[in-house]
Amino acid sequence: MLVYFVNHSTAPINLGGAERSLIKLVEDWYASDPDFEAVFITKHPRGQFIRALEERQWAFKSFRYRGWTVPRNPAPVSEMTYFAREDYASTRMIVSMMEERRPDLVVTNTIVAPWGAFAANLLGIPHAWMVREYGDLDHGLAFQTSRAETFSDIGLLSDAVFANSLAVKSHIGQYLDESKVTVVYPQIDTKQLDEKAAEALPAPAFPVAAPDDLKITVVGRLSDTKGQWRVVDAIGELKRRGATAHLCLVGSWTDNDYDLQLRARARALGVDSQLTIVGEQENPFPFVAAADVCVTASTIEAFGRTTLEYMLAAKPAIASTGGGGSELVVDGATGALFDPERTDTLVEALMRYVGDRDSITTHGAAARGRALELMTSEYSNLRAIERLKRTAAATDVYRLPNIARHWFALPGYFHSASKTKSQEITVRFIMTRLKGRLKNYAKKPVSAVRRAVKK
Repeated sequence: MLVYFVNHSTAPINLGGAERSLIKLVEDWYASDPDFEAVFITKHPRGQFIRALEERQWAFKSFRYRGWTVPRNPAPVSEMTYFAREDYASTRMIVSMMEERRPDLVVTNTIVAPWGAFAANLLGIPHAWMVREYGDLDHGLAFQTSRAETFSDIGLLSDAVFANSLAVKSHIGQYLDESKVTVVYPQIDTKQLDEKAAEALPAPAFPVAAPDDLKITVVGRLSDTKGQWRVVDAIGELKRRGATAHLCLVGSWTDNDYDLQLRARARALGVDSQLTIVGEQENPFPFVAAADVCVTASTIEAFGRTTLEYMLAAKPAIASTGGGGSELVVDGATGALFDPERTDTLVEALMRYVGDRDSITTHGAAARGRALELMTSEYSNLRAIERLKRTAAATDVYRLPNIARHWFALPGYFHSASKTKSQEITVRFIMTRLKGRLKNYAKKPVSAVRRAVKK
């Protein structure tokens, strides 16, 4: 059985949750089916995802494309035109690739890029869609049409849809036939996690913490939507109440000087010495192991992979009630839930562990047990693979009208007919991007000076 998997991210810094979940699904499929073969269609240029494919010796082909769900900042017309031409050209090449070696099934692993779905529907190949994010609510993306129209089209273009949580299933079920949707929780290699957690810390996680101080780790990209600032505010309030907590933040940040903004917030609350930022780590699990409790402080998470990882590491997990986290954590038994609109509820959750150190151990053990159950439940990869196999055998596959193939070729025809004009647009776009890059480079020395002064 030949399956093409379509991914949207190059993973320039590290593998995201969507990529890691896809890789584990394919590994489990190979382990359970000797007749299975995976081929990947992914985004160019080479990043961590392609490196992961090469390490496993999995076949892939990369293309230049963006998608129909884009960063919220409005793009100039020149940029939209440039990427539209690339998107349609890539779609034509993907169609040719599928005609050259026709797969039994195509699986799209993102809501961002629909090009694999379009190619499959042009050729009448069964197609499944993995929805692993809200898009706008969690990542601040904008739908080129609208949220309702995008998810409605996902339902139209798919013979089966998979959501990574009951919360996501309910959300997208407003816009498509919910009976098509199967929930599959991301799976994690527990043995590998345990081995990584046992490794030595590459840097101090809580350098000035006393034995009885509460130690908190948060893993994830540093950004407003990930909510690390909520935990900084919480340890400030704990100090006001006479309790001492230390926070270790693990992850990269894209906003310039965002680490300094968090430090300034901590300094204003008098807890700067209680905050450690270690940045991106190839192995974050020793920092999880060093903590008493771990927090997923996002406003909303489609699933909350780090929450499940905290639980597997036998740590009480504190997660917001927004999204999939509330499905994983049993409040008061394996961790705690808090309202992301009310930081005081996070403070209360942390205070319970300050006042009851024994619950750190008991809740941690219960968290690991629940996490193991969740990964062998009806939402496991093996159930998803069974559903995907049934999808591949479908005979009533939706197919786009023949004219759609002509439509995808039009940008190329237009480009050939007005090459000079197109080149002018492309040059303006490239110059705009270059100007922006130069501005960013110019800011870096300023950032370095700021860091030196803060130290």
